[in-house]
Amino acid sequence: MPESTEETRSSSGAARRIVTVIWAVVSGVQFIIWLLMTVISMSFKSPFWLWTIGIGGAALALWWYLDPARRGARGGTE
Repeated sequence: MPESTEETRSSSGAARRIVTVIWAVVSGVQFIIWLLMTVISMSFKSPFWLWTIGIGGAALALWWYLDPARRGARGGTE
């Protein structure tokens, strides 16, 4: 059992930040690859990176929204 809820919240917040940074980097790399493919071939390619940005972004937004510390700050119950 954790020593305090603050310790648990900070480790959970760090995990969210790390996953968000990884998601942003992967999305950016995919966009650059897609852009290079489109420019080099001189034809529009299907934007496959939208799947990562859309679905991953929605999952991350939900994870950030359901943060227990955020709910506690709004006056909700824990």
